[in-house]
Amino acid sequence: MEPSQLLQLLLIFVLLLLHSTDADDPSVDSTNPTSSSVVMNDSADDSYKNPFKSRMVIIFVVLDVVGLIVVVWLFILYYKKAKKFNKEMKNRDSEEEQENEEEIEAGEGEVVAGKAKGKLIFMRNEAYFELDDLLKASAEGLGKGNFGNSYKAMLDEDLIVVVKRFRDLKPLSTEEFGKHLHLIAAHNHPNLLPPLAYYCSREEKLLVYKFADNGNLFDRLHGGRGQNRVPFRWNSRLAVAQAVARALEHLHLNTKTETMVPHGNLKSTNVLYTKNNTIVVSDYGLASIIAPPIAAQRMVSYKSPEYQNLRRVSKKSDVWSYGSLLLELLTGRIPSHTAPEGNGVDICSWVHRAVREEWTAEIFDHEICTRRGSCEGMLSLLQIAIGCCDKSPEKRPDMTEVAKEVANIQAVGAEEDDDFSFDRSSFTDDSLSTNPSIVLADA
Repeated sequence: MEPSQLLQLLLIFVLLLLHSTDADDPSVDSTNPTSSSVVMNDSADDSYKNPFKSRMVIIFVVLDVVGLIVVVWLFILYYKKAKKFNKEMKNRDSEEEQENEEEIEAGEGEVVAGKAKGKLIFMRNEAYFELDDLLKASAEGLGKGNFGNSYKAMLDEDLIVVVKRFRDLKPLSTEEFGKHLHLIAAHNHPNLLPPLAYYCSREEKLLVYKFADNGNLFDRLHGGRGQNRVPFRWNSRLAVAQAVARALEHLHLNTKTETMVPHGNLKSTNVLYTKNNTIVVSDYGLASIIAPPIAAQRMVSYKSPEYQNLRRVSKKSDVWSYGSLLLELLTGRIPSHTAPEGNGVDICSWVHRAVREEWTAEIFDHEICTRRGSCEGMLSLLQIAIGCCDKSPEKRPDMTEVAKEVANIQAVGAEEDDDFSFDRSSFTDDSLSTNPSIVLADA
C-alpha cells in the first residue's frame, strides 16, 4: 500500500472518530428537551470541554501516526534514492572499466586513448618517444589501481613503460598539473621511481613510468604461499626495509611543510624491483593531485590513527605507513588497510597484542626463522616498527632517525646463512626486554 493511500485512510478514520464523538456525547439527550435544557444550564462548561478534549486527543494521536508514516515514507524514499545512486555509480565504474579494457585492441594490441592530441611532456627534457608511438605501442593491461587503469606498453625491446590513466583528480589547470608533476619528478634518488613523462588534456590525464621488470614486494612476499615457491629470507627483507627507509628519508628531507605527506600511499604493491633487482619506491607525492575525498578513501596515510581521529595527516603519517610495512615484512601477514581484496588483519593492533600477551615468537614469518643469527636483527626491526606505529604522531621518530636505526641492523653473514633446525623458543619476551627501546603505547 502506498503512503498516499494510508493518508487517505487515516483522514477517513479521523472523520469517523469525530462523528462518533458527537454521537456518543452524553450531554445531549434528544428525547428529553427539559433534561437537555437543565444540563445546558447547569453544566455548560463541561458539556463544551469534554467533546473538545476528546477531539483534541484524537487529532493529536492521528497527527502522531501521520508524522510517523511521513518519516517512514521519507526514509524509504531516501533508501531507494541511495540504492539507485549506488547502482548508477557501480554501472558507471563498470562501464569505465569496460571502456578502458576495450582500449587495448584484441587484433593489434595497441593502446588507444580516445582522441588524445598534443604531446607528452618529459620531466627531464629527455624525449624518448612521441605520444603517437605510445598510443600505437603493443600493450598489456595491468589492471585497475586506486586511481585508474594501468597498461604496460612495449615501444621496443629495450624500452618498456607503464602508462597510468588517472581519474578523480583535483580540478587543476594544465599548468598546475604540470607544476605538481615536475615537483614529484624532481626527486633524484636511487631508491625512488619518478614519473618519466605525462600527458594532460581536459579528457585525459596520463602518467608514464619506466617498467619495473621484476615485480613488486607484495607478490614477492605473499605470492605462491603453500606452493613450491622460493623462500623470501631475512637478508632480502632487511634489504627492502633499508632501501625503503632511505627513499622515505630523502622525500621527507626534501619536503618543506610538515603538514604535507611526502609519499602518502606507501604499501607493498608500491615497492618495486627493477631489472637489476634494485628496490625502488613508486607512486609518491600523488596526494597533491588526487581529489581529497578520493585520497581519504584510498591512500594509506589516510588510514593512520591521526586521520581516523582528527582528520589530519602529516609526515608522521608516512612514518606510520612505514612501520606497517615493516610489520608486513616481519610477519608475512597482509595489513587490512592495504589488502587488495579488503581482507587482512589490523597488523599494528595484532602485534601489540602479541607482545603484551607474551607470544612474541609467533609474530615472525616462518621463512625468516630458519637463518642462524637473524634473531637479533629481527627483534631490532620489530622494535623500530612498533615505535613507528605509535598511535600518537608526536611519539613517532622522524624518518632520518628511523633510516639510521634500520641501517645499523646487520645482515646475516654467509657463514650464518645456512638452514638449520630453528627453535622458536629462542624468541622469548625476555629478549625484547633486553633492549629498553621497545615501549608499547596503549593499543
